[in-house]
Amino acid sequence: MTGVAPARARHVHFLGICGYAVSGAALLAQQLGYVVSGSDEDAYPPTTDTLTAAGIPWVNHHTAANLDIAGTPDLVVVGNQVRQGNAEWEEAVRRGLPVTSEAEFYHELTRDRVRIAVCGTHGKTTTASLLAWMLESAGMSPGFRLGTTSRDFDATARLGAGRAFVFEGDEYTTAPWDARPKFLHIHPWGACVTRLELDHPDVYPTFAAYRARFVELAQAMPHDGILALCADDPECLALRERASCRVVTYGTAPDADWRVEPRAAQSFAIARRDGVSVPEVRLSIPGVHNTLNATAALILADAVGAPLDRCVAACATFKGASRRFEVLGSAGGVTVVDDYAHHPTEVAATVAAARQRFAGGRLLVVHVPHTYSRTLALLDDYADVFAGADLVLLGPIEPARERHLAHTVSSNDVAGRLRGVADVRLVAGSDEALAILLDEARPGDAILSMSVRGFDDLAKRALRALRERDGH
Repeated sequence: MTGVAPARARHVHFLGICGYAVSGAALLAQQLGYVVSGSDEDAYPPTTDTLTAAGIPWVNHHTAANLDIAGTPDLVVVGNQVRQGNAEWEEAVRRGLPVTSEAEFYHELTRDRVRIAVCGTHGKTTTASLLAWMLESAGMSPGFRLGTTSRDFDATARLGAGRAFVFEGDEYTTAPWDARPKFLHIHPWGACVTRLELDHPDVYPTFAAYRARFVELAQAMPHDGILALCADDPECLALRERASCRVVTYGTAPDADWRVEPRAAQSFAIARRDGVSVPEVRLSIPGVHNTLNATAALILADAVGAPLDRCVAACATFKGASRRFEVLGSAGGVTVVDDYAHHPTEVAATVAAARQRFAGGRLLVVHVPHTYSRTLALLDDYADVFAGADLVLLGPIEPARERHLAHTVSSNDVAGRLRGVADVRLVAGSDEALAILLDEARPGDAILSMSVRGFDDLAKRALRALRERDGH
């Protein structure tokens, strides 16, 4: 069905339409000629602006009447942020309308494609975005579905004209009636697992429960497929024994099939066990974790027939995913970086990458912990994540879907766990954080904002204010 409109204009209505994944599905459906409508609640930019600009009718509340805003739909697609008791979903079921999940709808859209899933606790968005850019640079016009906007394509999703379709393999639940992770509905031919570490404790009470879903993925791989596993992570590497397909390992481990050998900053070599030569890689983004992400992407690109030299060249021109170590610019000698890191391990990797990229200057960090359940479950893991930062500002925990868990933990609890940072301050909101940054920042500094929701625009505001202060 790639690029071909259906004979009759099928009407698809999306619940949770403003999520990155669901909005991408809605835009692809529109491109295929479908009639598209949708609804959400507590929605905010940039997806709201994108949908409105595309002319898709949607409303920012859920009610049974929404099912008729563009006529009776032929199919209702439900995003995983929709909860039990949602009146719109219940009305669709009462009427007997066909209902499916966003993940299953994407599988339908890509049923004739070679599906590739980038999975793991960390690095999914960057790895999937880079893989799509490699395939694009190789002239293969891939389709993709990402967790945020790719700055190389200015989109979260696209159909593409080639055979390959890249998915960011989300391990969170599929739908209110389906607790399985979305990546199990992708049914990929190729996949990678970047790292395994407990996340989403609201769904997975233990690491064993979390890891079990990745075991299912390994066991479900097609016999002629490929699974790339990070050899630097023992839990990840152990999936090799459960895989039903060819496994390729990568990492700095001496016995990795694709062994990573760091060179100068943001450059590395790869020694392949099979003896195939790989040009030295120059990567546009910093951090050891990103050298591993790039290697995983190279393995999967190579597996679908992309020329390695063109994929390696793509690493140097990669702009990156939105809010994944996105350098917004500099003013008055101060550089501002925007990032989405919300798991302690991701925070540590991002801070380390910033220290590598901006060695010699001070690092001023803003962080907003995400969800009470994650913060509480991983509280002790915060101890050393800000090592190398000169100032840390902690905003209130963003509850997201967990407002009912307020007061179980706070950012003050996070601050009490931190070690090795001389100046840690709690801020009540983004305005207070901005005022402190403007008071503290001086030439040579870097500001790193790792935030969600109410602090989302802090990095952009800081850069604008610095430019105004500098007279530009």
